[in-house]
Amino acid sequence: MTTPRPRDWHPLADADPTPGDPESIRAEVAHMKRLAAMLRAEAADLALIGAADGLKGGYAVKLRDESRELEVHLRETAGRYERVHGHLSGWAAELDDIQSDAARILRAARADPSVSAAGSASGDTAPDAAEADPLARHRRSLDKVETHRDLRAAHYAARIRHEINDKIKDSWWERRKNEIDGVKGAISLVVDVMSWVATGIALVAIVMTPAGWVAGLAIWLAVGVLAGHLLLAAAGDGSWLDIGMDVFGLLTMGAGTIALKNLTAVRAATKLAAQGAADERAAVSATRASRSVLDRSSATVNRRGATKAARAKARHDRNIARAAAKRAGRDAAASEAAAPMAEASQREAVLLGGDRETANLYKDVVRMRAAYPESGAVRRASQGAEVHRNAFRGAWASATSVDLVDKAAGSSDFIPGKPSSSSYGDFKDRYTKEVGTAW
Repeated sequence: MTTPRPRDWHPLADADPTPGDPESIRAEVAHMKRLAAMLRAEAADLALIGAADGLKGGYAVKLRDESRELEVHLRETAGRYERVHGHLSGWAAELDDIQSDAARILRAARADPSVSAAGSASGDTAPDAAEADPLARHRRSLDKVETHRDLRAAHYAARIRHEINDKIKDSWWERRKNEIDGVKGAISLVVDVMSWVATGIALVAIVMTPAGWVAGLAIWLAVGVLAGHLLLAAAGDGSWLDIGMDVFGLLTMGAGTIALKNLTAVRAATKLAAQGAADERAAVSATRASRSVLDRSSATVNRRGATKAARAKARHDRNIARAAAKRAGRDAAASEAAAPMAEASQREAVLLGGDRETANLYKDVVRMRAAYPESGAVRRASQGAEVHRNAFRGAWASATSVDLVDKAAGSSDFIPGKPSSSSYGDFKDRYTKEVGTAW
């Protein structure tokens, strides 16, 4: 037996006209906004602690570092709250519209005469016992509203879930970062040792040209230092300013290598021009020395009364003189080609960072200019020698200056007691930024 319905029962009385609770969502949004504001206020306080120059004592540096890291985490967490409450605000606004649509459908159903008649005719009989359903049209409309509500709810849920999963769950990098944090002291020590060894090689090279494998080792050490600094900086345990200085050092190495190759090419071109100039000079000198022979032979050949034998001898003497001039030119060119490269002094090498090869190349170009001042070909071939020498010297001086300043003012894991500048350390710390943090 079916339970009787009250006389004021309506067929849509059990329908939910409010699919969701916008007011409770708005209350949650307000709460999240308060949390975000509080987190930003705490982050601002920590930023002041991290930037405070008045902190002294053994824990001052550690406190500043941890304050900066926590300040970043709080700011990013506040940003996450703000993004989530933005999604929730949009969902609450849409729920208002959905609620209005559902209420409108319910009012239309209650005002529908066919629905009212069906309700009166049914009496105590359940509405589903009627032969026809006068509510079908209204139910379909309400189903569409509910389907739309579910779709929009899934949309906002996905966006909020993305914020949570993307920002809270540890990523692959977060796990690697935690591993790096556990050994950052060892990494920093190894990097510092490699950096000091590379600097030592560069300083020794100023007064003593190192072997090829030693120079190659210095380059690999520089690459290793860059890799270590990059790992520490990405994990938030090092300064990106170190990366910039490492890259600058490698770029200056590349610039020096290019300058050396260009200077080598200039010296080779000047050498060829010098051989031509030596050939020309010696030939001219030999021709001048045999001028009397050439003049007499020419006079004999051109004299009308000269016998045939006299003319033949004169031509022979002239050919011998000319051949001697050509031979003198070839010998002079060969002598210039065999001439060893000029040797730069220790002072000249020091001015180029101790690179004797570069110093020798430039000095040989200068020697050939001085040896053949009359030769335009030598002057043209040697153009650019000073530019390339200065480029090499500038690259070396820039890299060495940056490295020595960093070594003098910065702290050292390799030499713990070394004096350092706290202001320089604070300046480098400004460029500490963790990559890919989940906070």
